[in-house]
Amino acid sequence: MNDFYKQPKALLWIESILFLIAGLLLAVFIIEKGSTNPGFYAAFVLYVPVSQFLYTPLFTLTGGYTYYSPMLLGYMANEQQIDLHSGTSFDYLFVLRQVKPGIDLRNTTLMYHVEGLLNLIAKIENKQISESVTIVGTSYFFNERTLAKLGFQIEKASLFYQLNLFLNFIDLWWMYSLAKGKVSIPELWNAKKARIQGGELLTQKATLETLYARLKS
Repeated sequence: MNDFYKQPKALLWIESILFLIAGLLLAVFIIEKGSTNPGFYAAFVLYVPVSQFLYTPLFTLTGGYTYYSPMLLGYMANEQQIDLHSGTSFDYLFVLRQVKPGIDLRNTTLMYHVEGLLNLIAKIENKQISESVTIVGTSYFFNERTLAKLGFQIEKASLFYQLNLFLNFIDLWWMYSLAKGKVSIPELWNAKKARIQGGELLTQKATLETLYARLKS
């Protein structure tokens, strides 16, 4: 978990609610302006990344986001499915702000992703999560060969997930550019979904531990 959540619980709730109120007020402002000037609704393109940032703390505190590492979270995780996502812009600010853009940031992010998978494995081993759970993740930068070796099934992302990626284009653009170390356009149209069962993920523990040790060193 990032340093923000190390604050006293009461302070966390106060700050998270204030962030929520700020996001809601901004939305109301755009809607009110748009009622007289429809072109103002275009501001929602900018509102999406801002709201993603502002709402992250409250989503985390209320269990909407379940973190398996500082940069890997499950959205609305349940006993049947865990929908994995990389950390939000809020997590980038608190977790990766001191990491050099480019290969260092890519490797650090990958290390946290592998750490998250290992923590998922530990929860499955401890019976906190069922072996029958379906673990999925959708992204545009998968290394399909590596994931296939780890037992993941790769398929084309659904229209819903593709639209969600495009709605979050601004966030994905700047985070992808940081990972590349230069201004780069993420190939959202090539988004893929990776899927694996909890029991199958267990069999990849040794491989993931080796990969994690290499990335951490």
